[in-house]
Amino acid sequence: MKEKHLNSYRLFRYNLLCMKNSSKTMVKYMLFLLCPVFFPAQKSSYAKVPQNQFDLRGFDLQLPLPKNNSIVIIKGPDVSNFSSENFYYFPQDKSIRFFCSSDGQATKGSHYPRTELRQIKEWHFENKHSLQVKMSVWQQPSSGKIIIGQIHGSSKGTEAVKLWWNNGEIQAGFKKEVNGKEERVTLLKNIPLGQIFEYNIQQDGLNVQVKINQKNTTFTLGDSWKSESVYFKAGNYLQDNKTPVTSGTVAIYQIKMSQ
Repeated sequence: MKEKHLNSYRLFRYNLLCMKNSSKTMVKYMLFLLCPVFFPAQKSSYAKVPQNQFDLRGFDLQLPLPKNNSIVIIKGPDVSNFSSENFYYFPQDKSIRFFCSSDGQATKGSHYPRTELRQIKEWHFENKHSLQVKMSVWQQPSSGKIIIGQIHGSSKGTEAVKLWWNNGEIQAGFKKEVNGKEERVTLLKNIPLGQIFEYNIQQDGLNVQVKINQKNTTFTLGDSWKSESVYFKAGNYLQDNKTPVTSGTVAIYQIKMSQ
């Protein structure tokens, strides 16, 4: 029994000597020991979005992951039962976190990846529709740019309205006509990462009003939009695909559609 303890003591002294001789080994060893405390197992750490706080039944979820030459899409009924490193509930501030890195998979029609909610029911520029979101940007990629909300069509060149986070500025972009050039208006400046703000996109016929906090702008779209089927989008459409890899994180605290 004494011999067994002596051998264990010798092994312990040997390990200590090895660690003293290599600072890198010491650091790795400490990280290994602390890993369960500071780096919990990722697969089990992502909470699902509570249905009593967020009604996401009207959305599909698009993820920056490859599938069949496109991306992974979580269909509306399954969104409430899904969570991952890209999309999860953050109970500390009761938000949904949308994470996306610049090396994520893009859709066929885009150069950039996204973790984004896509409205299922499409509509035309008639009657009234609105999207209200309370949110913040916690992390931006190297480009500093994320599209945080959209009115988007089903074919190429049909991004009627885009809301941009651009290095702390929040901008509204409009296309007068389908396939037209985007005209952009800056509504807020010097917004720090983590600051909460609200935006509201209100459509009435061909008139679209974008309101961010107390700032607003109104734009009238052209007749080419009348035949286009469109839908709302919200989340983290990362405007970056560069290396070295950087990422963006968006938090949504409230989201509501009406039509």
